[in-house]
Amino acid sequence: MGFTKCYFSVLCSVVLLIASQNCLYGQDFSEHQPGSWFVLSGNTKIHEQWSIPTVAIIKNNTIWENYGFSFVRTGASFNLDASSTFTGGVAFLNMNSYTDTTSPKNSSQFWIYGEYSLKSKFGKSSISQRWRVENYRPIHSENASPNNRVRYRLQFVRPVHKNVYFKCYNEIILNLEEETFNQNRLFIGMGQKLTPSLSMDIGYLNRQFSKVREDMVQVGLSFYIDLTKKDLALLAEANP
Repeated sequence: MGFTKCYFSVLCSVVLLIASQNCLYGQDFSEHQPGSWFVLSGNTKIHEQWSIPTVAIIKNNTIWENYGFSFVRTGASFNLDASSTFTGGVAFLNMNSYTDTTSPKNSSQFWIYGEYSLKSKFGKSSISQRWRVENYRPIHSENASPNNRVRYRLQFVRPVHKNVYFKCYNEIILNLEEETFNQNRLFIGMGQKLTPSLSMDIGYLNRQFSKVREDMVQVGLSFYIDLTKKDLALLAEANP
């Protein structure tokens, strides 16, 4: 119990530190300021080898304020075995571009993606790799030409105390047209399994572009639903 209290105290201190820095920047978007990144992600198993992934992201340019973008992604995943998965699907992005502080420009994009993920166990630790190809294009735009990019993410997770775990990842994103480098994402944080099918983590996310960077507090909530379990099927039959 003492460790868990200490863990949450450290996380709260990090969040308060970044939030206090936010007060020093004001509302000028030309200034570098911390933001927030909320992620809801999950997987719903519908067959022994098939599942439906779901991801929703809301990004704010300051802590919980000044809307940056919202993102929703889904699709279908096929498990080759216990450690490797192929996924394909679609996504939708809506975002604000701040040319000045009074008139943000809103735009939307439609995405198609495919990815391969591989998980490995090393004692109590787990390492996962993800390779993804994306095609996205603007919606309701005069210049609706498609854009293509590739991504690679390496993630490390290790339990540190009972249901508490350490989590970090690094992801590089490269364009296949124009300038090659798109961005790099680095996350370091802690999490806790709230139930066998629900977990929450919080930490620091850095997005590095060619000329600017973004520092954010990331809060993530992850869920897992298994619709193939017999008890769920019996419950559905009892409550038609």
